Amino acid sequence: MNQKRTFAAALAAVALGVTALSPVAQAAQPGFYIGGFYGQSDKDSNIQDYSVHAATRIFPSRLVQLTVESIDEKLEAEDSAFGFLGGYRFNTHFAVEGGYVDLGNVSYRAKIRGNITGIPTDATLNFDSETSGITVAGLGVWPLSYRWEVYGRAGALFSSNTFTTYYVDVEQMPKRERFRNNDVDFFAGIGTSYNFLEIYDLRLEYQRFIAAGDKNTDEADANMISIGISVVF
Repeated sequence: MNQKRTFAAALAAVALGVTALSPVAQAAQPGFYIGGFYGQSDKDSNIQDYSVHAATRIFPSRLVQLTVESIDEKLEAEDSAFGFLGGYRFNTHFAVEGGYVDLGNVSYRAKIRGNITGIPTDATLNFDSETSGITVAGLGVWPLSYRWEVYGRAGALFSSNTFTTYYVDVEQMPKRERFRNNDVDFFAGIGTSYNFLEIYDLRLEYQRFIAAGDKNTDEADANMISIGISVVF
């Protein structure tokens, strides 16, 4: 947790440090704005973490009692991401934002060959891990021209992490388990925006979320690249 706080504080200092720079002409004006974005997320999940969870929590459990002989497994850590935001720009160089982000789904799929009390069986095991939540961030902005800006952000994600398990074999009824926990994760990003028709901004941004997800099963850094639009009102 101390490493996460240190990382977020350092990035916030860098992002907000641009306020010390000299202003240049810009189209954006102080005031409220809202927007949305859509993109691609990629989580640094490790398939070994899922394998260990299955081997220690699922297969030997009282309800499953599966002895594994062979397993074919795969992990898909890329998914679509989306969200919306609302913010207030105080001046040329500083804004605050709040919003919602869904980082998508990490999917683990396994086909197992084994036996239950000596009886050969085939089984399927699926894990799905999802992270979403409310974000709060500060933005440091540097206008490049009347239309173009670059910005950095640092903030916190108040995340809701859902982990779903589905298991079925040829001998038993399907078994499902779902649990959820909440956490606070830090994130930072860098982006650029282009202003058009005076009140709209087209955004392209990269963000990195530190140690996102359920700490017991799939806590890992997540990257998101998104394109979005905002409007001043």
